Amino acid sequence: MRALRFILSSILLIAVAVVTVYGCGVAWQSLIVSLGGADRSNDRQPTEAVALSSLPQYTQKVAGKAWFRRYFARMVFDDGNGAGSYTGILTRWDKQRVRIDILNSGGPGMHRYVVMLVRRLNRMQQAVTFVVVDGRAEVTIEYLSHDAYRRTIGDDNTVGNCATRFYQGPPGLISAVIKVDAGVEATSVDRKATIVHELTHALGFSGHFRKRSDQRRSVLYYASTLTNWSQADAAAIRIMYSSSMRNGMNVHGVDRALRRFAAGRR
Repeated sequence: MRALRFILSSILLIAVAVVTVYGCGVAWQSLIVSLGGADRSNDRQPTEAVALSSLPQYTQKVAGKAWFRRYFARMVFDDGNGAGSYTGILTRWDKQRVRIDILNSGGPGMHRYVVMLVRRLNRMQQAVTFVVVDGRAEVTIEYLSHDAYRRTIGDDNTVGNCATRFYQGPPGLISAVIKVDAGVEATSVDRKATIVHELTHALGFSGHFRKRSDQRRSVLYYASTLTNWSQADAAAIRIMYSSSMRNGMNVHGVDRALRRFAAGRR
């Protein structure tokens, strides 16, 4: 969901003004995962990882199907104006290398989990190399206490937030800040579900799935319980970082690009 939750510092205001003078306004976007959504205790069990060996064939097959075009559009575009709305533009990383810095400990196994996600992400697509670093980075991940999360995000009904900065055209995404309410997400499985959800937003996917039938289908279900990308999620990531997609596309341009991808015309 989109929200204007940030008061920019004077330095950042000057930087944005300079960029705007040159015709490339920088936008903020805040994307969250909400509380709730799990009915049974086993809803929070880790999900099986996608079969990466069959991903290229699967992606080529589903790209031409109407259900997947709707699925991809729902992942990419914001639905803030209603379930049937597809607002905004496609934004993705155009950099060849994107660094991810985990600012503090998320508890046992969490650093290893993020490294595993990044490795799988690099196998899903080859356009951008994502790396976990200790230091300056384009993407940051921070675990906060509940009180600190509320003070920072200003929302008591969410457990995760991803704020992105991007150009409304090339080079697209330029930064992403992920924050997790570790006070509410008390277990590693809870935090994993939130991390993979917010990391997917950080890749440029702005939408959410809201139908209960999608609860076990995508990490971008609005109250996700999944800890791994589904096969359809992985196909969407692969297509997002293919030569078919470009920063600044609207929903109609994305639909045409998907049809070209399915036909083998990139």
